[in-house]
Amino acid sequence: MTLLTKEIEANFVAFTQQWKQELSDTMGHLAISEPKFSASYRRMVSLNAWREFLSAQVSKETLQFFVEAQNDILISHVLASMGCWRSALNSLRSCIENVGHCLYYKDHPVELELWMMAKHRIDFRGLCDYFARHPFLEKSTTAVSGLTLIRNEFSILSRAVHGSISFRMTGGTGSTSLWNADVRSLGPWITRQSKTLTGLNLFLLAMFRDQIQGTKQPGLRAAASLAIPASKYDAIKKDIQVALSG
Repeated sequence: MTLLTKEIEANFVAFTQQWKQELSDTMGHLAISEPKFSASYRRMVSLNAWREFLSAQVSKETLQFFVEAQNDILISHVLASMGCWRSALNSLRSCIENVGHCLYYKDHPVELELWMMAKHRIDFRGLCDYFARHPFLEKSTTAVSGLTLIRNEFSILSRAVHGSISFRMTGGTGSTSLWNADVRSLGPWITRQSKTLTGLNLFLLAMFRDQIQGTKQPGLRAAASLAIPASKYDAIKKDIQVALSG
């Protein structure tokens, strides 16, 4: 082993010990915000309920997009609890994309086969253009369909993905930063996570209205209620005849 490789190995050991200690310290600082993380987890329950519902509505291959979306939202929650804010936001964006792909490929089995052979791809703009013309969403107001909210959140989250100055972890300090224990970063992430889940639940309610109207799917409607502000319940009932309750 050369002198250089010995030095690199020693630096690796020191770096590993350092980041593990910093992570432990960061999570300790953020533990004071456990009630907010508990509320975050409560909102995420909605996607688990939708996954159970969709398992009887879509093919096994199509469902995998939604399983990945659920994984994305869980990763975002865990990364936020570690103070890894930018990556947590990146996972929210991926969650939106995967839900969109799930519903798109549900309607396009041929394109799904092509996708599985790496011969088909549709970007987020293409997904939005498709759903904007979807008859179920055309029947809904923009406030209830969720598509406008999803589009807006995707745009904001894309700035985090591309390293916009307001989303940098390093904050212009000139040094790297894997974790950030500043609880002031928690509020913006909670806002983005909450709006993402609100938009996705509205979108899914509008797309599957026929299967959940009246007394159908009470457990699913209860779970969706946890992610959607109560101020929207009346509009949802009027627009798509789906009853939610707090």
